[in-house]
Amino acid sequence: MTYSIDQTSIALLQKRFLADSSTEDLSFLHESLLAFSKYAAAIYQLEVYMILNGKDADPDERERLDKVRTHAHESVIRHIEPLNGFCKKYGIPPVYAGTVSEARPFRVEIADAVLSYVNDVLEKRVR
Repeated sequence: MTYSIDQTSIALLQKRFLADSSTEDLSFLHESLLAFSKYAAAIYQLEVYMILNGKDADPDERERLDKVRTHAHESVIRHIEPLNGFCKKYGIPPVYAGTVSEARPFRVEIADAVLSYVNDVLEKRVR
């Protein structure tokens, strides 16, 4: 089964945090959504480096960029569980309904859901 980031749940959390004047929780939601885009950016940075350098890529630089990507991925995973906790507290469907774990295949499923969410946000932007 393919899981996604529930945009409605994110919007409902935002409304709840605003209604409760919970700036700390709203700040955490903002930080979480930025973690999603930072993960996408880290992947992009690594992929562009590999495209441009191919077989001539410096192994140390590739490893550095891969670590940045890994840390960004772990940050995304660490943000999902508390977001789901807020949803449970307020009777809102979870932001992510799949298994939240750093183990495979779950981390890959989370990555796919987050990348899809970031893509959706970019596609729906006001131009």
